[in-house]
Amino acid sequence: MDEWLGRFPTGWRPFSFPFRMFLPSNGHPKEKEPRGDTMTILFKTLILYLITIAAMRLMGKSTIVQMTPYDLVAIIIVGTIASEPLISTAFFPTLWALIILVSLHILFSFLTLSQFGNRFFLGEPTLLIKEGTILEDNLEKSKISIIQLTSILRAKGYPKISDVDYAILEPIGEVSIIPKVENTPVTIEHLDLRIDDEGLPISVIVDGRLQHHNLRLLGLDSEWINARLRREHLHHKDVLFAYVTEKTKNLVINKRK
Repeated sequence: MDEWLGRFPTGWRPFSFPFRMFLPSNGHPKEKEPRGDTMTILFKTLILYLITIAAMRLMGKSTIVQMTPYDLVAIIIVGTIASEPLISTAFFPTLWALIILVSLHILFSFLTLSQFGNRFFLGEPTLLIKEGTILEDNLEKSKISIIQLTSILRAKGYPKISDVDYAILEPIGEVSIIPKVENTPVTIEHLDLRIDDEGLPISVIVDGRLQHHNLRLLGLDSEWINARLRREHLHHKDVLFAYVTEKTKNLVINKRK
């Protein structure tokens, strides 16, 4: 190291310490990584990125939405395994590990369909509030503080605990709120009113582009939508978003400004 620094003028030697940070342990300057190694890393990153996305898709949407205990463990392990080839050369063993992990996760997902498997992997719901009364023992078992509970209730639209009949901590980590009868939101059925069911609103124009697949689902075509647009003196490129109700075939248009 000192011999290599001795090649520099004497005036530079006080700055020898910063130079040491850029040298390997043998004291020689670091060489640039070959271009092939850089391309290999880029290729590995791309392939593993796509494989990890495919693995998450195979695990199912509930893996991300519900985040059960075994889902969380699987996600952490998938991330750890997928990153291994980026710091080592073990590429194909990583693929095998990902395949085994995803297979186990799918197997566990099927096991949770049974009552025993569901209880083992997910656990059971826990009552936090019963008939307007907080169950302190269950809060301690669930490791939820009073402040956390009241925050959850406020976020759900219940600032007063007295308005809640039951609060249940679900196995997926969500808290379900069942309000008291007198605080139940009024529905159309309560008012004895009749409202026509228009069906599912399906987008037919998005950002000025016709959605031909959705039009076929509705039993319509581009001629139908264009005729409706001509009545409004519009072209589909003038429309930001438009949808058609599935049953009544009503067209709702949001024009560009």
